[in-house]
Amino acid sequence: MSVSKLLQHSELFLGLSPEQVEQIAALGHEATYNAGELIISEGAPSHELYIIGSGMVEVEVVKGTVQDVPGAPQLSSLVRLGQGQVFGEMALIDSGARSATVRCAKDNSVLFVIPHKDFWALCQNDHHIGFIVMRNIAVDLSFKLRHRNLQERLAGGGS
Repeated sequence: MSVSKLLQHSELFLGLSPEQVEQIAALGHEATYNAGELIISEGAPSHELYIIGSGMVEVEVVKGTVQDVPGAPQLSSLVRLGQGQVFGEMALIDSGARSATVRCAKDNSVLFVIPHKDFWALCQNDHHIGFIVMRNIAVDLSFKLRHRNLQERLAGGGS
C-alpha cells in the first residue's frame, strides 16, 4: 500500500483532500523495525507521529517496579496496533513526554514517521490541514479518555 493510501485510510487524516494527504505524505519517511525493538520510550520527549504501514507494535506502560529487582520497571501491555493505526499522535500537539513505551511486535514492521516540526510548518501554511487533524486528534483522545475512565470505574466497583 502506498503511503498516500495508508494516510487516506487513517482516521487521523479523515476529511482531508487527496492533495492535502499528499502534502503530509511528503513530510515523512519510512522506518523498519523487528520484533522486540524499542520504538519509543515512556517519559522520553516526543518529536514524531507514527502510522503503521505493515506489521504490528505493542503499547506498554509502567505499572510499578518488579518486586525481585529493585528499580526495574514492571511493564503492562495495553494494546497491540496494526496496519493503518497511529501512535504518538500527541507529538503533533506538543513535544511533551511520551505517555507509553512502544515496541515492535512483528519482524519487518514498516512505520511511516512524521516529524512534529515539519507537520507544524505545514499547518502554518495551510490552517485547514491543521484544523482537521487537530479535530481528529481531539475526537480520538476524547474517546480514549472516556474509555479509560469507564474501565477505572468498572475496576473500582462501578461507583
